[in-house]
Amino acid sequence: DHGHGTHVSGIGEGVAPDAGLIHIKVLNSAGSGFESDIVAGINWCINNRTVYNITAISMSFGAGEFDSYCDSSFAALASAINSAVTNNIVIVASSGNVDGSYPNINKISSPGCIKNSTAVSAVDKNDGITSYGKLNNLVALLAPGSGIVSTAKGGGTTSMTGTSMSAPHVAGAVALVQQFEFEESGNYLNVGEVVNAFKNNGVSVSNYTRI
Repeated sequence: DHGHGTHVSGIGEGVAPDAGLIHIKVLNSAGSGFESDIVAGINWCINNRTVYNITAISMSFGAGEFDSYCDSSFAALASAINSAVTNNIVIVASSGNVDGSYPNINKISSPGCIKNSTAVSAVDKNDGITSYGKLNNLVALLAPGSGIVSTAKGGGTTSMTGTSMSAPHVAGAVALVQQFEFEESGNYLNVGEVVNAFKNNGVSVSNYTRI
C-alpha cells in the first residue's frame, strides 16, 4: 500500500525471472515502522528458509548515519541478521540516499551498517558513482540505481531512483548464483563465497565492484 516495495520486488524478479518472491510487510503505508517488526520478518525467513528455499533477504530501507559498524545501536536487528547469515541467507541492504534527514554521503544507514549485512550503493547508467548514494568502506557492492523501470502499485511500471533500487539487483543475482552452484555441484555457496564471487567478477568502479 506504499508502492516502494512493489517496485523493489519487480527489480529482483527482473534479475532472476524464475525466482520465487516472499513479501513480508514491516513498514506502514507511509514507509515508517519499527525495528521489532523488521526483526520479526527476518526471523520468519529463518524459520521458513527450508520450506521456501530462501537464499536472500533484500531490505531497501534505512535509518541513521554511520561510518563504522552499528551493531551495538541495533542489537536486536544485528542478532537477527547474524542468525540469518549463520543459516546461509544473504542479507542485502541499501546503503541509503542523501536527503534532508540524512545529508552525509559518507555515512551509510542501518541495516547496511550492520557487520554481517551486505551493503549496496548505486551507480548510474554510465557506471558512474551517483551523487545520492551513500558510500564508505562498509559498502560491499555497487549496482544500478538510477532511472530503474519496474513494477508499479496498481499495475504497469514506473521509474524510480535510489540505492533502494540497487539492493534487489544484488538479491536477484544471489538467487541466480545459488541456483547455478546447486545445479553444478548439488550444494550452495556460503554467504561469504557469494559476496566474494561478486567482488571478484564484477566491474571495477572507483575501487568498488559493480555486479
